[in-house]
Amino acid sequence: MKAPVVSEDLFSPEALADPYPRYQRLRERGPVHLLPDLGLHLVVAHEQVLRALEDPAVFSSNLAGLLAAGPGGTDFVDMGGAAVDVLATVDPPRHTGQRATVAPAFTRRTVAELSGRIQDLLHPRVTALARRGGGDWMAEVAAPVPVLVISRILGLPESDADQITAWSDAAIELLSGLAGPDRMMHLAEQILQVMRYLDEQLTRAAARPCGGLLDTLAQDHTLTRDERVQMALQLVTAGSESTASLLGAAARTLADDPALADRLRADPDQIEASVEETLRLHSPFRGHFRVTTRDTELGGVHLPARSRLMLLWGAVNRDPAAFPAPHTLDLHRSAIKSHTAFGRGIHFCVGAHLARLEAVLAVRALLDQGAFHATSPAQYVPSLMIRRLTHLNLAFAPSNAA
Repeated sequence: MKAPVVSEDLFSPEALADPYPRYQRLRERGPVHLLPDLGLHLVVAHEQVLRALEDPAVFSSNLAGLLAAGPGGTDFVDMGGAAVDVLATVDPPRHTGQRATVAPAFTRRTVAELSGRIQDLLHPRVTALARRGGGDWMAEVAAPVPVLVISRILGLPESDADQITAWSDAAIELLSGLAGPDRMMHLAEQILQVMRYLDEQLTRAAARPCGGLLDTLAQDHTLTRDERVQMALQLVTAGSESTASLLGAAARTLADDPALADRLRADPDQIEASVEETLRLHSPFRGHFRVTTRDTELGGVHLPARSRLMLLWGAVNRDPAAFPAPHTLDLHRSAIKSHTAFGRGIHFCVGAHLARLEAVLAVRALLDQGAFHATSPAQYVPSLMIRRLTHLNLAFAPSNAA
């Protein structure tokens, strides 16, 4: 059968701010839906998303194109084979070798060794925020810390962190689906700048090893020059963006639920569970794209070869068929890590251990400062791809502002 056509505006500011009621309505009508103007199928049910993730031979991760704002609304811009696919957007067998190159830098053991460094970055910032009585958690903690951490892993100069953050934001906005032609041209220039910068850093690492992952990339002769640059770029952007989004969501959740914050202070062993539920309820990326390599079927819907799909993490992570009481944060939820906020299968996020560790340490540091609450409504970066708070203004109890 054909997919039911989406009849409501999923790109309105209201839908982007709170997509979950719309996801629920779509899921009640079926697991796969079509946005006809874009030729894009939306997958909103847990079972069908898992099937797509577990069959990369049929559901390719190659970057077929980008969403952009056009005169008549959102358009799909075909890349025409111009994209250099790496890591999250490349298929086996190329994916296997690329992931093997970077994975050792993100193992649970390797990441755990960074705990002290991450705490050194977090604690002065969180303490200063509390002592002033409050401030913008996103600007002062959630955004800068992940960039500094991934820069340390790669071997990029810490002094370049502000510029790297700006470039990363440009890369994320390029994928937002809401930038018009003029803005896309400006963002593309920013991407060219960061690619030149990363190419220079890789050349430096080849001549004078810096002790970071750039050394490994520079010395891996199975990779092309473009692949090395694109892999470094993807690690910087996806790594910093997903973690910043998670740190914002975790802090917002606690600010809105003082009883939960008190519960975690009394039993810090439950902080990891709270992070997992935050990931499920507020997945940092709204979804990722796939393209079919041949005619196939998903959820009873016929998909011709070259069909484009968007697997909506935000929808499937609240699917009641997989998660009872899906809108409730449950610290004792069974299989608490079974969400797809980090993907699944061969494309499971290589930096998942790092993001989880940063979030756990950030929550601990925040809870140590005593009571706090948010002083403004939640507002999100306008994007079809990410779900990150623009700001999170927190106020701390007077006893903590001394």
